[in-house]
Amino acid sequence: MRKNRLIVFFSILIAIAAVILGYVAVLYWKGGVNNYEPPKQTYVSSREQVQTDLQNLSKAVEAYFVVHMEYPRKLEQLQPAFLDRIGNDPASGTPYLYALSETNGAGHYRISVPNPKLYNAEDLYLEDGRFYQK
Repeated sequence: MRKNRLIVFFSILIAIAAVILGYVAVLYWKGGVNNYEPPKQTYVSSREQVQTDLQNLSKAVEAYFVVHMEYPRKLEQLQPAFLDRIGNDPASGTPYLYALSETNGAGHYRISVPNPKLYNAEDLYLEDGRFYQK
């Protein structure tokens, strides 16, 4: 009786091993280069890209302010501590515009696109952390 149980047990183990081996073989054959499909790229419109870029620049300007207790005089001061690189406007390929003004000891900054007409807008900018498009 004990011999029969061992035979059944080893038969089940062999069956499980065969199923696992078959599954691995199928995965191997399906995983070939011919079956590879690269992930789909999501398209981001240039207006969405601009909004993301301006928000990232604004966060870096604010972080600079926290560390230095003053706003940067130009965007290049954000590199490399706060940003790896400062991107360009996707529509024109030119750098974003940055202006800093100080009144009564309070600083205000504005980051804008060089040519808002490329986005069918009169003005497209981020001022003191708020996004505006007119």
